[in-house]
Amino acid sequence: MSVLKITGVWFFLWVVCCPAWGDNALRKLLQGTPTTPQLSGLQVSTMQAGETADHFAFGMAKEDEHGILPLGSEHRIRVASISKVAVAIAILTLVEDGHFALDDDVSDLLGWTLRNPNFPLSPITVRSLLSHTSSVRDGDQYFIAAGAGNLRDFFDPNTALWDRGAHWAADPQERPGEHFKYANLNFGLLAAVIEKVSQQRFDLFMTARIFAPLGLIAGFNPCDIPPALLATTYRKRNAEGRWDTTGPWRPQVDGAEVSCFYGMHTHPRGSKFLDEYVLGSNATLFSPQGGLRASTSDLLMLLKILANGGSVNGTSVLEASSVKALLSSVWTLDSHGGNGVSSGEAEPGGPRDGLMTSYGLSIHRINMGEWGFEDSPTLLLGHLGRAYGVFSFALYDPVSRDGIAAIVTGVGADPFKSPGHSPLTRVEEEILHWWLSYRAQSGRNELVD
Repeated sequence: MSVLKITGVWFFLWVVCCPAWGDNALRKLLQGTPTTPQLSGLQVSTMQAGETADHFAFGMAKEDEHGILPLGSEHRIRVASISKVAVAIAILTLVEDGHFALDDDVSDLLGWTLRNPNFPLSPITVRSLLSHTSSVRDGDQYFIAAGAGNLRDFFDPNTALWDRGAHWAADPQERPGEHFKYANLNFGLLAAVIEKVSQQRFDLFMTARIFAPLGLIAGFNPCDIPPALLATTYRKRNAEGRWDTTGPWRPQVDGAEVSCFYGMHTHPRGSKFLDEYVLGSNATLFSPQGGLRASTSDLLMLLKILANGGSVNGTSVLEASSVKALLSSVWTLDSHGGNGVSSGEAEPGGPRDGLMTSYGLSIHRINMGEWGFEDSPTLLLGHLGRAYGVFSFALYDPVSRDGIAAIVTGVGADPFKSPGHSPLTRVEEEILHWWLSYRAQSGRNELVD
């Protein structure tokens, strides 16, 4: 046990459920290094041969009237875009139920026409939404607060949310089904499909169909998570966007005030708004692209579904054929780089280029050699996440079925100022390097930093 001083307060730095020989390098990251920022908290879980191995947790979960509470492996955190993997698994369960096929036109499922006016003859399919090849774009906004409009308004020229057509690709080379550009709005549409087909609110369906059968306390509505299990995300950045490395940790999400959905605290009816919610109208309320609250051990369960052919601990979630469909490449960057944008949500032409070069159905397919990782599996499958101070990933090697889930709960300085040898931030690289060293030790008790 160690102690850590945060904003003038000393508190115990707990290491949960982990062998002492395995935590030293991770512990150093929490305090910051010359090339990585200080972290408010770090949660890591590892998988070996498709089974859970170890859990690590450091730092603080939250600050309340009782003081600063240490982060444990049981805390649930907003995991950002790893959420997309859970949504993709849910979509495939509905495909298996026979409600629709991956190449069906989503207009038939939504009950209204979703068609890029620049490509009026090209249908938008479920597969293209899952693989970010739909020609849908985020624009300046990809979610709508409660009572502020409907999902359909993004695609209606007669509404303010149309944003001069910013939610559609216009370049002739960006035809639906052919060109990759990462867009969160795809998942607002997929969540609407889930609601229309299942006749159940998105967050409730995800819990009933995916999380509860696996025994997970995880979900897209943070108000359904016991408050004691919710961890806050942080940054040392003020409202104007300026970093203050010596200043206080500033809560970002799930702090003193938890919002069950976007716009709850400003809507006249508050949480009672859900009593009148119309299925399929605006599932962006629950942030299907990034709003899952989960621990790294929960994220390992998603990896186990993928690594073990669709079954976890005797519970069948998907058929093996569905898992294969999820993992198989739908899009691969061509040699000229003209069939997609590889920088993810970042502007092309910077250090993020090469972040995404192969993608399945909401599965990031990473060539580790291209990223400069030595002694690494050739291919890792899973997803990355970044939002509101969080940096996260859940990745596994399909050959050995070894994997890692990691969540950084907050950063104390701009993490992009120290580029690494890959499109990742240096702190993400350091965690991955730790894992590669960890898994390389045949007798793990011999692990050294």
